Amino acid sequence: MFTFENFKSLTGITDRDELMSAVSQIPEEDLRTALFFTLLAWSKHLEIDQELWRREYERANQAEAMLKSKSTDN
Repeated sequence: MFTFENFKSLTGITDRDELMSAVSQIPEEDLRTALFFTLLAWSKHLEIDQELWRREYERANQAEAMLKSKSTDN
């Protein structure tokens, strides 16, 4: 059975050929579980990425507002 530990070990592989070799060793009956883990991780990645971008835009807007307020003070 494909487990989350199996998934985590695959995510550590950076070489494309090595990853393809490792993935090809997943039994066919476990592919749905592997796909589920992949989609779940991808969804979480997008959620985290959006939150990070939101925070960066917020920081940039605050910095811009601070610079504008300092330039009007002079």
